Amino acid sequence: MSIEASAVSFVYVRTRVPTLVARREFSRENYEDLRSEIFEQVVGRRPSPNIPPLDDALIRTISLWKRSLSAELGSVINNAQLARLFNALVFTRALEDQRRRLVGNDGEDLLLARWRQENAPSMVRTLLNNVLRETVGSEIPAFLFHEPDLRAFDTLDRDVVESLLFDFYNNRFAPYRYDFAVISKHALSRIYEQYVSLLRQDESMQLSLLPQLPSEYSDKSHGAVYTPQFIARFFARFLRERIPPFQFKRLRTIDPACGSGIFLRTLLEFQCDPSNDGLRPELIEDAFKNAVGLDSDPNAVAATQLSLSLLYLVLTNRLPTALSVFQKDFLDLDSTPPQAAPPFDAVLVNPPFVSLDVQDENMRVRLAQLLGSHGSGRVDLYLAFLKDGIDKLLPGGFGLFVLSHSFLLSKSAQGLRNWILERCWIHCLADLSAIRVFEDTNVYVVLLIVQNRAPNLPDVAATIIKCQDQVGHALQDAIEGKRIEGKFYSIYEVEQSAFKSDGWLVLAPAEAAINKRLSGLPPLEEFLEIRQGVVTGADDVFILDNKAVPADDPSLFIPLLRDREMQPYNVSKRTSQSVFFPYFDGVRITESTLRTKFPKTWAYLLKHRERLGKRAALDRYRKAWWEPMWPREPSTLLRPKLVVPHLVIMPRFALDLKGRYAVSRSPFLIARVRSDEDRILKLMLAILNSSACFSYIQTHSHVYRHGYTMLESKTLAKTPVPDVNLWTASDKKRLLGLVDRRLKSDVLQRDALSAEIDAFVSEAYGLSANERRALGIEGA
Repeated sequence: MSIEASAVSFVYVRTRVPTLVARREFSRENYEDLRSEIFEQVVGRRPSPNIPPLDDALIRTISLWKRSLSAELGSVINNAQLARLFNALVFTRALEDQRRRLVGNDGEDLLLARWRQENAPSMVRTLLNNVLRETVGSEIPAFLFHEPDLRAFDTLDRDVVESLLFDFYNNRFAPYRYDFAVISKHALSRIYEQYVSLLRQDESMQLSLLPQLPSEYSDKSHGAVYTPQFIARFFARFLRERIPPFQFKRLRTIDPACGSGIFLRTLLEFQCDPSNDGLRPELIEDAFKNAVGLDSDPNAVAATQLSLSLLYLVLTNRLPTALSVFQKDFLDLDSTPPQAAPPFDAVLVNPPFVSLDVQDENMRVRLAQLLGSHGSGRVDLYLAFLKDGIDKLLPGGFGLFVLSHSFLLSKSAQGLRNWILERCWIHCLADLSAIRVFEDTNVYVVLLIVQNRAPNLPDVAATIIKCQDQVGHALQDAIEGKRIEGKFYSIYEVEQSAFKSDGWLVLAPAEAAINKRLSGLPPLEEFLEIRQGVVTGADDVFILDNKAVPADDPSLFIPLLRDREMQPYNVSKRTSQSVFFPYFDGVRITESTLRTKFPKTWAYLLKHRERLGKRAALDRYRKAWWEPMWPREPSTLLRPKLVVPHLVIMPRFALDLKGRYAVSRSPFLIARVRSDEDRILKLMLAILNSSACFSYIQTHSHVYRHGYTMLESKTLAKTPVPDVNLWTASDKKRLLGLVDRRLKSDVLQRDALSAEIDAFVSEAYGLSANERRALGIEGA
C-alpha cells in the first residue's frame, strides 16, 4: 500500500511486474478510504492468493541451499558456517536493493555481474567482501562479515556459486524477484528458525552414486522458537506508554535469549522513530549501545547482528562499528560480558522452553543452583530465565516475558510465583493459550509483565487479557487502556491480591464471581476417589492388539480401554487392545505360576527380556524384569468406575459399570462408599459431563497440544460439585432417570437428553441464565 498526498494505491507485489489492484482518492474532508475495513476489502481481491510471500519463498530457498551445500561439501561444513554465508548474502542483497530504491537504478545485479566478469574473484567470500565494500564505501565490521567461517566455501565449483547467487535474485518458488530492501524483522525471525534447524543425513540402505540431500530437524533441547511480531510490538508499546519519553529513549535493556533479535529491533524502532521530536545521532548511538542481546547459539547472534545492522544503516546511512550482542550460554555464570552486567531498566525475553525430560544432567544441576528454594519438582528451563530476568532489574524496572501456560498452575512454579508477588507488581497477564502463537510447537503461552517494586512507586492494578481470537486487537485495546467483555477477548483489571492463591487463574469478572461461589461447594473427592490407570513402563511390550495376545486359557491379558475409545457416558462394548495384568483370581502371580500355568505368555515375555530388563526404575521399586511397573490392584481397577481420557477437548466421562476395563495412565474414579456406588457414579457421571462442571475443570487445568485440557487427579479431586446428599429423593430420582435414558439412548436422542441433564446440573450449581451465558453454556 502506497499513501500519497491525496490518494492511496494498493499494489500487489508478488508478480514479476507489480500489479495495481486499486486506487482510492481522499481529502481532509473525506478520508473514508483510509479505514482498515477498506484495506481488508482490497486485500481480499489480491490476484493470486496462493503465491508465497517473500519470507516463505526465502525460507524454501535457504532450506534447499542449506541441504545442497551440505551434500556438496560433506562433513567439512557446519551450521554456523552456513548461517554466516546466508547472512552475508542477505545483507549484501539488502544493501544492493536499498541502493536501487534510493537511486532508482534498475541496472545490473552486482553479485552476478561481478562473478561473471573476466577478472572475477575465484572464491565466494572474496566476491561478497568486494561487493559489500563497493556498496557501503567502507570496511565491513567483522561481526557482519566473518571471513574465517566463509573459507569453508572456497572449494565450491564456479557453476554452483553462480546458481546460488542467481537464486538470491530470481525467486524459483514464486513469480517475482527478491527485494531484500523490504525484508521485515518478522521475516528475519522466521528465517532464523531455518538457521537453527540442524542438518542430519538420513540413514538409507539404498546405494546412490550421488550424495543425498540431508533432511532438517529441530533440536528440542535448545527450546528455540521465533517470536511473532505482534508480541514484540506489544512489549515495546507497553514500555513506551509507561515510561517518560526522555527516559524511554535512554532505556538500558537486555534480551538474554535474543534469537533473531526481534525484541531488541522492535524496541529500537520505537526509541529511534524519526518522527520523534529531538531524535539526535547521539541518541541513536546510545540506544543501540544500551540494547544488549545474549544467546548461546552463534547463529542467533549473527541473525540479531544482521537485523540490528540493517536498522542502524537505515537510520544513519552507515554501518555500526559495534553492537552489544554476544554469544553466551545462559547457564554459564562466569562468562558475562561487561556490557551485560545488571541492573537494567527492562528485560524482554521469550526464553527457551526445555522440559525436564530433555535436560542433560549439567542443565539440571545449574537450574537447581539458579532457582534455589524457588523451584522444585519438574522445573523447566524458562523458569530460570524468569527469575534471573527479575533479578537483573533496577527498582522500578520492567520485566516482559513470554511464558508457558503451565507457569500459572504448575506446582513446580509455585515457589517462583510467590517470590514474584513479594518482589514485583504484576502489570499485565495475557492468556493466549487458546491461540497457536508458536505454530509448530505444542507450547501454549501467556505474556507476563511485572515491575520491580520501588519505595516511591504506588501500588497498581493488574490488567488481565483473556483472548480466544483477534489477539492483535486485544493487545492493542489493552495498551489503550480499554476494558472489554467480548466474544473474542476480555480485558479487565484485578487487584494484586487476586494472585495470592495456589494458581494464577485468568478469569473474566463474571467467571471469577462464579468461581468464588463454587468454591463453597464440596470437592469431588468427598464422593469419589481419583486414581491413575495402569503404568507399565513398556507399553510397546505389555499392550497388544487383541489378535496378538498369547493364547493361554485363561489369559493374563485384560481389555484395555484406550483414550480414543472413550465417549461421553458409555464405554465401548469391545476394545481393540489388551494389557498384561499379572493377577489371577484376584491374587498377584509369581514367576513360578507364570511359567507353569501361562507358558505362552511367559514365552512372549522372554522374547522381550532384554528390553524389559533395561527399565531404569526396576531396581528402585524392586520389580522383577517381567512385571509392569504399576498394574494397580484388581480390587481398585476392576470395579465399577468412571473413566475419562487424559487429554480432552470436551467432557468424555464414561461409566464402566461392570468394572471390565483397564485404562492406561488416564484417571479413573471409584465411589468412596461401596454400598451405593452405582447411584453415586451415575450422579457424578451427569455432573462431570455437564458444561458447568467441565468449564471449571478447563479453567483450572493445564492447556496441552491442539487446545486440549490435561486431566490430572489433583485437579479433578478439588473440582467443586453440588452436594447430592442435600438433594431431595425426587431430584435424585429425576437425574438418575435421565442418566439411565442417556446410557440407553440412540444417536437421535442423545443431544436432547444431554441438554436436559446440562440444564439440571446448572440449576443444581445455582447458576443463573446470565452466569451460564458467561461460561459459554449453550442454551443459556
